[in-house]
Amino acid sequence: MWSWVLAYRNLGRNKRRSLATGLAIGAGFIGLLLISAYLYRAQRALQASTVYLNHKGHLALFKKDSLFEFTYRPSRYLITLEEQNKIAQIIKDLDSDIEFTGRYLTGTGLINNQTKSTPFIGTAVEPEVYKRILNHAEVHTWTPDWVFEETIKNSGKFIENPKLVSITESMGILIGKEPPFDKYNEDERTIQLIGKSFYGDLNAVDTELGLRHTTGMALAEDTSLYLSLSQLQSLYATDGIQYWAIFLKNSSALARVQSELEKRLKEQNLNIEVFPFNHEEWGSYYVGSIGFLFVIACFFVILICGAVILSVVNTTTLGIFERHKEIGTLRATGFPPKAIYSLFWKENLILSLIALTAGYIAAEWIASAVNAANIKFQPPGTQGDIRFVLVTHFQMTLALGLIVILINFISTIIAVRRTTKTNIVNLLTASGG
Repeated sequence: MWSWVLAYRNLGRNKRRSLATGLAIGAGFIGLLLISAYLYRAQRALQASTVYLNHKGHLALFKKDSLFEFTYRPSRYLITLEEQNKIAQIIKDLDSDIEFTGRYLTGTGLINNQTKSTPFIGTAVEPEVYKRILNHAEVHTWTPDWVFEETIKNSGKFIENPKLVSITESMGILIGKEPPFDKYNEDERTIQLIGKSFYGDLNAVDTELGLRHTTGMALAEDTSLYLSLSQLQSLYATDGIQYWAIFLKNSSALARVQSELEKRLKEQNLNIEVFPFNHEEWGSYYVGSIGFLFVIACFFVILICGAVILSVVNTTTLGIFERHKEIGTLRATGFPPKAIYSLFWKENLILSLIALTAGYIAAEWIASAVNAANIKFQPPGTQGDIRFVLVTHFQMTLALGLIVILINFISTIIAVRRTTKTNIVNLLTASGG
């Protein structure tokens, strides 16, 4: 216990140097916390967007090779009604881990408003699933800027009228029907979807403009269209689906549920593949964005940690130089090098804990101030502005704190080791200290 008291008192022997070291540690910790707060929020927002708003689910079931071949030969890679019934039973057996599921079909065609038409890329979803996704807690918490309030409010209209379609504002302008659509009468809202069935026949269905959405990506705004599964199945003359998305209660169970699904699908002799949302082909936008953010984070973490290491090594080395006689006296009275390492390490640990506490408080205050400022920006390739939000995370904060303490420990050992190996007589006769 006396060594801790001695270590604490030693910090006051040179208050300026202790303050400078503490500020370096605290500032480095603030930088790490703010970077992690931004990355944590970005990762959660990208995950919520990918899983829910982009309708990929935590897991997605495809016919084998469908992920790459469905666009070219859709009739061959459809999940048939018989296969859907078998999959439904498998999903039912895993109900304890699954929150809900949704069947999806995608395709292309023309959206026509009598005199104007434009190509569309349609995503067909079950109306109940569409409403549940838009009202999901993850969407409200992490991606409120990527969904129109009116879209959430009117999400139940698909259930009331399965013939409704949801288009983007850009597509509305292209066909001469700018939102809001309730300003038009029923005849003016009626449009046609034209496309080829999966068996090569030209087909068309009447639909009605009713909802507006945004994809969040500039390149997709001119072509994105959402409609009910029954509508697109009618257009393509099929009862099959492209994929079955599974939304889990807890994403931490993803690997286990995927493994169990693959096992049961194999037992049923179903030629079905299971893809997680973070698969590089199925979730390419998510994987690419996270990879880019990870590289940036690594650069700044190395930069900050390097600055902290240099600061601690420099100040500790100066402190040791001034305390050569003290170290020599301790060595002469029988203290082994490990005990001297321990004394300096305890000094730095106490200083680190004080600096980390102050840094955490400062980082939380900065994050609160930034969030309250309601700063908006537009990332490259996205549609519309999003809020710049910082969200700290307890486990990440704890991990970063331990990393900083470990860095200080290594820095202290580097600075102390050489001095403790110096001859005792040389230490006692040194000019420093």
